Amino acid sequence: MPRALPTSFYFYSILFGILVVANVSVYRTVFAPRVLMVTVLEVGKGDATLIRTPNGKTVLIDTGPDASILRALGTALPPWQRSLNAVVLTSTKKSAIGGLPDVTSRYRIPTPVYFGTKTTPYGTRLALGDFYIEIISPGTFNISYGVTSLVISSSTPNGVYISDEKP
Repeated sequence: MPRALPTSFYFYSILFGILVVANVSVYRTVFAPRVLMVTVLEVGKGDATLIRTPNGKTVLIDTGPDASILRALGTALPPWQRSLNAVVLTSTKKSAIGGLPDVTSRYRIPTPVYFGTKTTPYGTRLALGDFYIEIISPGTFNISYGVTSLVISSSTPNGVYISDEKP
């Protein structure tokens, strides 16, 4: 009759599996190539775009209509990231700012930058190092990094857009 494995074997097997998954996750984050990554998030009937810059900055443009932004950010960001470097709002409509209270409750963010006001009119350019965002109109903006330029609007399909161009 075969001997039963000790319970410590199962414990160490599970612990080993958890460590492997954690190592892969950390490795993918720390050693990921430094590229400009633009993610158009799925937030229902609204707009939200997440930008991760080559120098490690994270910018959220618009927050969508409701708390669905939290699910989208949870998918796009590593689980331990609880801060954003900037939140840019291109309109005062609910479809652009409705999720702001949910984002501020979950993530540490600086004061959001509102465009379309007297202090920051449309056409204003926001600079973060080699990376620029120019808000053209509500929900439409131009992202520039080095020689790469990308225009995002409310008709841009959801997905991830990557630029590996050097400035």
